[in-house]
Order: sequence, then C-alpha cells, then structure tokens
Amino acid sequence: MRDFLNLAPLQSFTDHHFRNAFQEFMGDVDQFYAPYLKMNNDGTIKEGPKKDILPKNNPFEPVIPQLMACCPADFFIMADYIADLGYTEVNWNLGCPYPMVAKRDLGSGILNKPEKITHILDEVLPKTKLQVGIKMRMGYEDTNDILKILPELNAYPLTEIIVHARYGKQLYQGECDRHQFTNCIPLTNHRLTYNGDIRSVAEFRTLKTMFPEVNHWMIGREAIGNPFLFEMIQEDSEELPEDWRSVFESFLVQLLENHLSESDNQGNIFLKTKHYWEYFHAGVLKETGDYRRFKKLKNLDDYRTFLSDFV
Repeated sequence: MRDFLNLAPLQSFTDHHFRNAFQEFMGDVDQFYAPYLKMNNDGTIKEGPKKDILPKNNPFEPVIPQLMACCPADFFIMADYIADLGYTEVNWNLGCPYPMVAKRDLGSGILNKPEKITHILDEVLPKTKLQVGIKMRMGYEDTNDILKILPELNAYPLTEIIVHARYGKQLYQGECDRHQFTNCIPLTNHRLTYNGDIRSVAEFRTLKTMFPEVNHWMIGREAIGNPFLFEMIQEDSEELPEDWRSVFESFLVQLLENHLSESDNQGNIFLKTKHYWEYFHAGVLKETGDYRRFKKLKNLDDYRTFLSDFV
C-alpha cells in the first residue's frame, strides 16, 4: 500500500514563499496545504492569506487552501473567494490550538461543541461549490471529544479527516496520544490522515506498524526543520542525501529571494529567517555548527555572505 505524504499548513511558515522554494529543490510531497484564511473583524478576509493562495503565487503543484470559520456566513465568504480562484477543494481548520483563536470557537476551540460543527456542515455542504475536508485535533480539553465527533461526521461527504493526535490546550507540548488515534480508526468511514511528531524515518516506520490501515500522513514542523524528510521516508533511508548541503544552500537562497521579491523590508525578512533557522537548528543542522555561525549574523547582507560560503 503506497504511502501519501502531505505538507501541513503552518501559519507564517509554509506560505507560498516556502512551498515554491521547496518544490523547486526538494520533492516527494504528494499534497501541499496552504495556511488558513481568516476573517477580519469588519467582515473581510485577511489580506496575507488571500494573497498566499493566488494562482500566480502557486506555479508548481496545486495546493489545498484552508479556512477557519465558526459560522456558516464566514465559511461561505471564504469558500466563495477560494472557488472563484479556481480551486475545487477546501480544508476546514478545526485544529489551531492557540487560546486567542480557540476562545472564539475557532480552530480546536469548537471541538467540545460537536453540534456547532454539524450545524455548519449542514448549512455549508449543500450550497458550496467546493469539496470539503477537515483537519482537526482530538479535542480541546482532552482527546476524548474526537470519539463523539467522528461517528457524527460519517453522515457527511467529506474528502478526508486529518487528525493531529493532540488536544488543543496542549499546544505543541507533550506527547501525541497515539493510543487514542488507534481508537479513532474504526469510528470513521472517511479517509484518515495521521499528523503529529513524525520526526524521523525510524519513527515513521513505527507509526506504520502501529496503524497499518493508514497510508496518508501529514508532516509540519519536522519538515520545516528537515526539508529532506519526505525524500528520506520515501527512500526508507535514515541518511540525508549525499548532496544535501548544496541542495539545502540552493533552497535557502531561493527562500530568501522569494521573500525579497515581494518586500523590501529587510529587517522583517531577516527576523523571519531567524524563525526558520530555529527549526533548521533542531532538524537538518542539528549535528553541525552552522547555527552558531548564523547566530552571529546582524543583517541580510551578512546572511547572503554566509550562504555563499555554506557549502
């Protein structure tokens, strides 16, 4: 049974700048998901995520846009925008764990209100032009909410259900509840995708043994830290590619150029670069001294010089 590997939507990280650099120099991802669209208080859609999914900004493989909504009206506004751009599918975010989101019944904050979830689906699915999938946590306070939600979702023609095996209040702390994910498998008739802490090829092998019924997998933070992880999984190899440093350098240069092509605010871009490098330091560069060198850089000019000597 072939495994399908997907890149998770991470706000501020896996936007089109990252996705395009990734697709130019990396590989072995079956599906890309764009970070969620969200409404402003004035009833309009936030501009950044709108721009992120413009077809001109996604010249490689198609992406599946994501939206975050806690009522049918907001869902329709964003779904109509997505459909008008030519997309055929949307993913509904029921997973974002951050309190400022969850307290408004957005993201994982709605998971303890299954009647609200089904009400939105009852209103939206008969009228939207888009196919709808869901990405969710297992609950907000604990992982038990999902045991009630999954059977109720069987009544709806969803494309997939992606499950991050944590509850909302965990944020990204602690371990995934893989035992609870096992309990989820017989409760749904939808395609189930596992998401959460796929940190290595060895760990992926363990998960395949634990969940033999599953062949769709989503990787987020770990794939930012090690963009070669998809290739390593597909090759079933725990070793980085032989030419990884030269490929990674090309990827870093392209990622920088992608950001510079849309903004001349070098201070903000350098700050964003620092955030990416925190992931790289925990991933592909963990056993190298590159992060120590990077930490000494003061600006983008320093960074360009650093990259020219990376290999």
